[in-house]
Amino acid sequence: MKSFSDYGISVPHGAHGDVYTTCPECSPGRKKKSDTCLSVNVDKGVWVCHHCDWKGCLEYTDDEKREYAQSNSPTPPPRAPAPTAPPPPPPQTSNLTPEAIAWLESRGMSEGLGNAIGLKSLYVYFPKLSRKAAAVAIPFWRDGAVVNQKYRAIDGKAFSQQKGGQQCLFGWDEARGQNTVVLTEGEMDALALMECDIDGACSCPNGAPALGARDISGKLGFIDEARAEVFEPAERVILAMDHDEPGIRWRDAIAEHIGVEKCWTVKYPEDCKDCNDVLVKHSAEALRECIHRAQRVPVSGVGAFVDFTAQILDYYRSGGSARGLTTGWANIDKHFTLTPGSLNVLTGIPSSGKSEWLDQLMLNATVRHGWKWVVFSPENQPPAAHFQKIAEKVVQKPMFNQYSGEAMTEADVMEAIDLLSQCVKFITIDERGQSIDDILAKAKACVVRYGVNGFVLDPYNEVEHNRPASKTETEYISEFLSKVRNFGRIHNVATFVVAHPTKLQKRDDGSYPVPTPYDISGSANWRNKADNCISVWRSYHQGDNAVQIHVQKVRDKNTGEVGMVELYWQRSTGLYFETQNQMMGPAGRSE
Repeated sequence: MKSFSDYGISVPHGAHGDVYTTCPECSPGRKKKSDTCLSVNVDKGVWVCHHCDWKGCLEYTDDEKREYAQSNSPTPPPRAPAPTAPPPPPPQTSNLTPEAIAWLESRGMSEGLGNAIGLKSLYVYFPKLSRKAAAVAIPFWRDGAVVNQKYRAIDGKAFSQQKGGQQCLFGWDEARGQNTVVLTEGEMDALALMECDIDGACSCPNGAPALGARDISGKLGFIDEARAEVFEPAERVILAMDHDEPGIRWRDAIAEHIGVEKCWTVKYPEDCKDCNDVLVKHSAEALRECIHRAQRVPVSGVGAFVDFTAQILDYYRSGGSARGLTTGWANIDKHFTLTPGSLNVLTGIPSSGKSEWLDQLMLNATVRHGWKWVVFSPENQPPAAHFQKIAEKVVQKPMFNQYSGEAMTEADVMEAIDLLSQCVKFITIDERGQSIDDILAKAKACVVRYGVNGFVLDPYNEVEHNRPASKTETEYISEFLSKVRNFGRIHNVATFVVAHPTKLQKRDDGSYPVPTPYDISGSANWRNKADNCISVWRSYHQGDNAVQIHVQKVRDKNTGEVGMVELYWQRSTGLYFETQNQMMGPAGRSE
């Protein structure tokens, strides 16, 4: 057989029965490295950590396994059973001592409650304290009999319990048959409720698991044991857990196990983390009020308008801001405005100016609203080429001298690099390509790290698509757009997806018609899923550089309306203007 040392467990030589020692799994990383949190039964060869919940048993060695495999025995012989002995009698107790009564009163509880519950005084060893200490024995009653006792030190926060005691709900008899059950994290909180004459008070047998606990569901057996007699008959289960991270996590696990539909939760005053705190720092009436005002445990993914009261009032009071933010072009704002959390689909035939227009929209939002952006744009590669397009709009000069007028200096380039690096982040490409999950994960990192407000994916066909054979293109595109839309709504980010239309038939005059979302390859979901649909179109036969911005769908009437606006593109800087006259700018001439 393997030994405890094979698992890093230190057990005194010649030890028998139960011993406490440090845990090789969690003790090295704990502040209290010497805390003897690992309980080991030497005779049975088993152990469990009361801090991280690591548990296990001694196994056969590889040599033993090979020996058994070569034998005629179909299975290894069972381990010899450890010698059993009757559990030791519980420690000797007495009526509550003056010291114990004073301790109870310091916790807001009376001697009368202690006597009614059957609390006793004793002197017992606590592994955590490494010594014997005065304590209170808290009995676990079930069907009128004491099935376990937990020992609570008076002069330090340490616990122990009766050897061989039954691990069950504390307050079983008090909670059984009650219409409302109030489940707390620890016995002291349940006793605080009993002191306030609140019926149905009970508690978990071992508190909440630590945050590092591996198998939290494995600690819910006491719920199943009491389900038929305590939890199923009750109409309401109020979960009065501690208001700390382990307590909230434990509350949610218990609610899911019992059934969230019948579970309620308690809100304490800001200076309190549990029921006993409220009783000590405030009053019995304050604790009763907390229980009386219990609210339903939230169901993930389900809400009512009242849950969004603050947001609704902000929306109402903002007035004009509910319309959305200006795009930087007054004539476009009538039809389309920037809205955080929206999904915007942009289409247009090749070389119509989609990406150029989107670049300027990004800059306008940055200058006017302080927005930051994250961009996935494989078509605008290499980065230096994309930089030229954006920088020329920022500096309002061409980067090179191929146009009349003043070109950028190196100082202009460096200034633009510094400015744009603060407001635009790029998701780069590599040999592996990028799936939508990869892209959104990086975009999320930019939201958290840099506080970006807008996300551009340009274009859809450059994303690495791994569509399963069992999924139609329509189903795949629907799922794709749902992921992008949910990302934007969850993180309050305006998202823009550029998608090319299918090959359009030329009209009689040789021009192409204005594409719509229905012309994008694959699915009508391009229009159905989007909040706003925009098509960029220009005639290749006209020399006035006019570009039409067609707003073809607006889901929220507060943010715009369907319509068309003409802008004028300046080739030297890539800027879009509302009129021909405005094009007389830094480049020195109208183009």
